[in-house]
Amino acid sequence: MRGRSSGVPTRAAIYARQSKTGEGSESLELQVERCREAAARHGLQVVAELVEPPSTSGYKNRGRDRAQFNQLIELTRAGEVDCVVVYKTDRLSRGGGPGYAPLVDAIEDAGGDPSRFILADGSWVAEFELSIRAAMDREASALTAARMADVREREAIAGKPRPGIARGYGYERDCVTVIEDEAAYVREAAERVLDGESIYSVVQDWNRRGVPTVSGARWSTNVLQRLLRSPRIAGLREHHGKVVSEGQWPSIITLDEHERLISVTAVRRNYRKSAPRTYPLVGVLLCGKCGGKLRSLGRENGGRSYACRKGENLGGCGGLRIKAEWVEEAVREYVVAVLTDPAIVDRLIAALPSPDDSAQREALARLRVLGVKRDRVTDLLIDGAITTADAKRKRLELDGEEEVLRRTLETTPTSKTLTDLPTTPTELHTAWDNRGIDYQRTLIELTIDQITVAPAGPSNPRKFNPARLQWALRA
Repeated sequence: MRGRSSGVPTRAAIYARQSKTGEGSESLELQVERCREAAARHGLQVVAELVEPPSTSGYKNRGRDRAQFNQLIELTRAGEVDCVVVYKTDRLSRGGGPGYAPLVDAIEDAGGDPSRFILADGSWVAEFELSIRAAMDREASALTAARMADVREREAIAGKPRPGIARGYGYERDCVTVIEDEAAYVREAAERVLDGESIYSVVQDWNRRGVPTVSGARWSTNVLQRLLRSPRIAGLREHHGKVVSEGQWPSIITLDEHERLISVTAVRRNYRKSAPRTYPLVGVLLCGKCGGKLRSLGRENGGRSYACRKGENLGGCGGLRIKAEWVEEAVREYVVAVLTDPAIVDRLIAALPSPDDSAQREALARLRVLGVKRDRVTDLLIDGAITTADAKRKRLELDGEEEVLRRTLETTPTSKTLTDLPTTPTELHTAWDNRGIDYQRTLIELTIDQITVAPAGPSNPRKFNPARLQWALRA
C-alpha cells in the first residue's frame, strides 16, 4: 500500500455519473477527461475508471443502488485505491451526509484519511467541507425536484403531452401525431371488447395475424388491457393516475367508449384470478333424466365431457354424460346457420337494445354514483363519523352492487353485436374458432335458450346421435 505508508495518495479511481442527459448536463466523457487532467496535475496514477450508465440518480435511495459507486466502496475498503477523483462532489452523491457515509466508512476501515481522499474541482475536499457540500447538494436536488413537479403538474392541467422514453401505441413519439394503422387496431380492439369479446381472444387473434406492438414483441392480455384502459387514447391527460384535463392531441376513441371500456375491463380484471372457461355450454345443457344442469367434467387424459354430476351442492343424478366435442360441434353448426340467415338476424336485431340504450346509460350513471358513495365512506371514516368496521361493511355492500352492474354491462348483448357479425358461414366459422369462448358464449345466448340431452341409449354409446339433443331456441 504505497500511498498509505507515506500518507500521500498515489493510486486514484476516477468516478463519473450523469443524472440526466441534454443541455446543461456535463457529459460523462467531459467529466472523465477533466478528472484525468486533475489526476495528472497531482501526480496520481489512475488505476480504475468507474462510469455509471447515463441517467443514474445520486439522490434516489441516497444513491446507494449504483453499481459503480458500490464498486468504488469495495476498492477503497480493500485498500486498492488511495483516493477518488470526481468532476464535482455531487457526482459522488446527492444524498446528504448519509449518502456519503458508506464511502467514509470504507476509507476509515482501510486506514485512510477522509480529508485527503476526494479530489473534486481540482482540489482536495476535507471531511468538514464535504459534510457542508453534501447538505447543500441534497437541498439543491430537493428544490429542483419540487420545481420540476410543479412544472409537470401545470403542464398536465394545461393538457400538454409528456413524451416518454418509449412512445405510446397509436401515436408518434411526440404524443400528438396519430399513427393511423395503429389507431385502426385500437378501434378494432375497443369495438370487439365492447361487443362482448374477451381481451384474451383479441390478443390470440392479433398474435396469429402478426399485429405488431411498439417494441415488436407479441401482445399479452395485460398490455392490451392497459392500452384499452388508457385515458390517452380518449384524448385525456393523466397525472399521477388521475385524469386532470382534456389533452392537446386528437383522440382515437370517444369518451363514451372510454368509460364503457373502463367498466367492462374492470370486471374482467377482477375475475382473471379464476381458471379460464373452457366449457362454453355450461348452464345451457340440461339432463334428460332429472332435469339438472350438466356440469363440466375433465379427464386426466385431456378428454372433456358435460355430465350430470351427483354430490353435495351439485344437484344432479349422476346418470348422464356426453362428450363435449360432440355437442359443441352441433351447437356451432346451428349457431352459424341461424346467424347467417338475414331474416332471423333482422328479427333478433329488432328485439335487442341499441348500444346507447337508456338502461345501459343508467347503469353507467349508477356506477359513477357508487364511486361518489365510496369516496364519501372514506371521508366519514377519516372524520371519525363511522368506525373501521362500518366502513368495511359499507364498502362490501357497494362492491356487491358494483359487481352486478358491471356484469350486466359486460354480458348484455346489443343490436351492434349482430350488425357487426360476419355474414357468410365461412367467415363466422373462422370468428367462432379464433375469438375464444367468451365470443362463442355471446352468440350461443343470442340464439339458444337451453338444450336437453337425452340418455345415449343401447345402440352405440360411442357414436354421437344428434337426436339426443332437444333444442329450446330463442331464434
